[in-house]
Amino acid sequence: MNVLFLFRLWRQYAKMDLLWFLRDMRYCLMWVASELVATLTAISTTLLLCVRFGGIGGMSFDQMLFMCSYAMVSDGIIVAFFGGYNILHISRIIGRGQLDHMLIQPVPIWMQLLTQGFSPVSGNGKVLLGIPLLCVAVSRLQLTVTPVWVLRLLSSLVCSSTVILAFTYIISCSAFFAPVAAEEISGKALDLFGETKYFSLGGLPSAGITALCTVLPVGLAAWFPANVLLGQAPAGLPAILLLIVAAVMLIIANILFKKGIHFYEKNGSNRYSGFGAR
Repeated sequence: MNVLFLFRLWRQYAKMDLLWFLRDMRYCLMWVASELVATLTAISTTLLLCVRFGGIGGMSFDQMLFMCSYAMVSDGIIVAFFGGYNILHISRIIGRGQLDHMLIQPVPIWMQLLTQGFSPVSGNGKVLLGIPLLCVAVSRLQLTVTPVWVLRLLSSLVCSSTVILAFTYIISCSAFFAPVAAEEISGKALDLFGETKYFSLGGLPSAGITALCTVLPVGLAAWFPANVLLGQAPAGLPAILLLIVAAVMLIIANILFKKGIHFYEKNGSNRYSGFGAR
């Protein structure tokens, strides 16, 4: 029953996103275009550096193109599923006292978080552009594409997106206890990945690579899974590391968010007003 209701909510939010596109197509297309320009700028600078120096961190131009395309698709998945209504920037909802609006709904909060940000029309730009670039990179690298490899690619994309989202939610839980100071901390957490996910970590010491693939997992956003999919040993780290870190961070995010919810239910928010925030 919950699964059917989940799909009904996704369908409803997809319909709302489509109506926004049909009602104000110009503004919606400007939104998508601006996101693509920003992403292409970050990718192009990395690839130009790769051409200038004959590679970055032990990766060739084609390998870097594959990694950047992978990063674009994983980022696009997050935007498409959680980009709407500040679900990705959850600290804004918590810090502004708007979580009250979710708690009074007759829908579990986890289901609201999983569906409310779904924006497959306005948020699909990175996915639609990243997939063709990924195909070009695969073709140039002459990779043997099998059903197993495609399954590994899809599972890696999901895990990379999970790492970024879970890390953001872990940091954002501080907004429960410091709503004013931490209202915009979700954006800062996302900035930690930012353009860094488009760079190779291959030139760093082993300790630095390990830290950037575990404690501060920016390497898991693209560099590590791209190397695994290309059949390269990323600094001797186990290939299953991405799955392990994604699962651990998801569990931690769930525990911390539940603790934050309990604190919020007892203390509320001193920033709530009749207008819904501050």
